[in-house]
Amino acid sequence: MRWDLSKIFPDDALALEHANVQLNRLKDFVSKLESEHEPEKLLELIKLIEDTVDEFGKTSQYTWMRYSISTDDQGAQKLLGTMEKLWSQVSEQLAVVQVHLSNLSDAVLKAIVQLDPNYEHYIERVILERNHTLSKDAERILALTSTTRRSAIAKIHSRLESSYTFELEIDGQIQKLTTEQMKALRRSPDGNLRKLGMKMLLERFASDAIAITEIYNLIIKDYALESKLRNFKRPISMMNFHNEVSDEVVDKLVETTNKNAEILRKYYRWKSAYMNERLTLADVYAPLKPVKRKFEIEQAKEIILDAYYSFNKKAGELVQRFFEEERIELYPRYGKVSGAYCIYLSTKLPPYVLTNYNGDMYDIMTLAHELGHGLHGELSRSQTYFNHDTPLTLAELASVFGEFLVFDKLRKTLDGEERKLFTASKIEEIFATTFRQNMFTMFEIRVFDEIERQGYLSWEELKDIYYQVLLELFGDVVDIPEWYRNEWAMVSHFFETPFYVYAYNFANCLVIALYKKYLSEGQTFIDKYLELLSYGGKYSPEKLLARVGIDIAKETFWQEAFDFIDELVNEVVD
Repeated sequence: MRWDLSKIFPDDALALEHANVQLNRLKDFVSKLESEHEPEKLLELIKLIEDTVDEFGKTSQYTWMRYSISTDDQGAQKLLGTMEKLWSQVSEQLAVVQVHLSNLSDAVLKAIVQLDPNYEHYIERVILERNHTLSKDAERILALTSTTRRSAIAKIHSRLESSYTFELEIDGQIQKLTTEQMKALRRSPDGNLRKLGMKMLLERFASDAIAITEIYNLIIKDYALESKLRNFKRPISMMNFHNEVSDEVVDKLVETTNKNAEILRKYYRWKSAYMNERLTLADVYAPLKPVKRKFEIEQAKEIILDAYYSFNKKAGELVQRFFEEERIELYPRYGKVSGAYCIYLSTKLPPYVLTNYNGDMYDIMTLAHELGHGLHGELSRSQTYFNHDTPLTLAELASVFGEFLVFDKLRKTLDGEERKLFTASKIEEIFATTFRQNMFTMFEIRVFDEIERQGYLSWEELKDIYYQVLLELFGDVVDIPEWYRNEWAMVSHFFETPFYVYAYNFANCLVIALYKKYLSEGQTFIDKYLELLSYGGKYSPEKLLARVGIDIAKETFWQEAFDFIDELVNEVVD
């Protein structure tokens, strides 16, 4: 099950030709916008600019997909490099638009909204961004240098990771494994294999300690500098602003998660007793059954589609199309990026999904997760380009909800010990997207603070900070091998998108609230939920969530999610 990229563009040359045509059109429209002050003309040009960037996005999506499945291919590398330069020029033009609109009076901006309410949120953001928008020349410099700053530097880390291969004896045979396949060994029923696999993987990152340390320090400094230039209170505040959520709400999420760490420890005390062994961090995802069940992709497909169709026929049909239209790049292979994602950079193209499927229940949940993103992308294609995408705080909403659908569907078919063990596997996934991601956020906050204070952190200092946040979360319920301190270097989000990770925790807690509403309201909720997804980013997260009766600013909101998690844990450990 692989992508056929020729369905998007027959070859790289035509893809680049399309991008250049759109870039030239964009420059023309932006030039006209710069001298325009009449609301009617401004609106007309905004729409033309929006549609042109949307068309450019087709080549962006094609390029990233092409690179993702062949990072070792020189043609894919060159195409990505060329597109990064072109995208920096698009960003430069959009910066000009931002600066010009920011300098207009509120009366003119509000007149644009009166002419077309579809641009209400877009204009609201223009007004809010005034305090963080630099001069026209400064914005152009930041846009044009984006190809040599943190996103470009992060690519070195990605290239290193995707180039790693490992030889390991499994079931009496020497196998050659990718990074992603090594990570999957954490779920092996063989305890020695789990530990050896993670030790080999994490020590491989340590062998590139010099490069990875320098890369990470540069990324931190670049991000922190931009946040200061843009007048943000803290580095994380810049991400919070882009996520359209207040510092106070995020701080409360982090604080509440830390306060509930005993829930995780209670579960792992039970797991250690159940498995009758002292667990290490390499064992936290170990299967509770001695035999690891494997699922062929047809079985996984049936499970996922059954869950989505049971929820809603339209949702099931949209998810099924991913399989029918070959929009899933499924299996791991050399040169392919690790992890999983769903991509929809343009409303002109449907979403596509990439995973590294190895056939266990975790992989089914990962596929269900990414197809949830895909459902969100399909429904939000009804919006215009500026409104179709969401901030990260809502980006994980449909994906995590999709996992809950599959979990609940399968759980109802089980009873006794089998139900308990399946619930335990879901608890571990919830921990991975709440406590683990919060731990990552704590690591980032401390690293940013220390680099601001000291100017630089060494590999050993980064390891020590990571060890401290591990210790604060797990306490003494699991052993932390020395080589596990290297794990921070394996977290791609640290390098690619600083402060991305709290979005997973945010989404998981949010989805728990939504899922509880679904269970109590049924069809009424389903209609409102699908409508919410169809709006994409047309409104702020606060307004969108209000449509389904959610208030994230409520003092007890986050705690209610952890109370639900605690109930699940008690169901298993009691």
